[in-house]
Amino acid sequence: MSRSLLDRPFMVLVRRELWEHRSLVWAPLAMALAIMVLSLLSSTMHGGIDIRMDGGRPLPALFGDLDKQRGLFALLIGGMLVPQMLVGLAVVFFYLLDCLFTERRDRSILFWKSLPVSDAKTVLSKLFIALVAMPLWIWVLSLLVGLVVFGVLSAKVSGTPAAGLGVWHGDIWFGVQAALLGKIFVAALWYLPVAGWLLLVSSLAKRAPFVWATLPFLGLSIAERTTFGTQHVAEFVGQRLFGYAAEFTGEGAGFRGIDDASASAAARIGDFPLLTSLELWLGVAAGAALVYAAIRVRRRSDDS
Repeated sequence: MSRSLLDRPFMVLVRRELWEHRSLVWAPLAMALAIMVLSLLSSTMHGGIDIRMDGGRPLPALFGDLDKQRGLFALLIGGMLVPQMLVGLAVVFFYLLDCLFTERRDRSILFWKSLPVSDAKTVLSKLFIALVAMPLWIWVLSLLVGLVVFGVLSAKVSGTPAAGLGVWHGDIWFGVQAALLGKIFVAALWYLPVAGWLLLVSSLAKRAPFVWATLPFLGLSIAERTTFGTQHVAEFVGQRLFGYAAEFTGEGAGFRGIDDASASAAARIGDFPLLTSLELWLGVAAGAALVYAAIRVRRRSDDS
């Protein structure tokens, strides 16, 4: 965001969105609190299990390897982002569908258009919430959750054969947090065309924006399957919605067991394969065009 964009009117618009759509704040927070409460409750449980793998080796034997300790630590800290991210994606999806549609439905668009705030800033404030503010909020929550869960785990394994899991690795922690911030940036780029499409539908739909957002792709997919027997449309949509998972773990990184997972976990978290993908940058261009179209539509919109 440029300095001229992040001015006082723009930040007022951002605060307006957070005030009107409080689920953006509370839904990820509820998930974070649930994870912390469950981890604290688990600390009062007693007993254990004997897990064996890789030719019958007991799992605690793997914890004596420093590299695997560091890898498992990275997996634990990085994994705390996933539950909040899933909740955040669902909340942001419905927020983008609703934000421009509701202001026409309740006629609040008349009030906001009477203010000296451009349509571009209004739409971009909603995009900022979805692709910048929300991911940063989720990252902060995952950071706090990771500290609590690690603290509980450290206390739980203290004095046991798995005590190596309770060792703090500060360099890995900072590296993972920096990598997760990078993942957030890549996620914003990856999902820009999805956000642009949802904003455009929200600015156009007279009713039921969810139906209008999904029906074209569903219809095209059914028509393609019926006519040609292929499913390229469905694969395209699925790749755009769920293909980002490969960025989080590293392209082509397979989990062949705990040895493989832990040994290279930190390295995979720090990889950004999508940044060299033409698919990503074509999506960015398409997303920018869709956002521009949403701005143009709102500029001509009223409460009708």
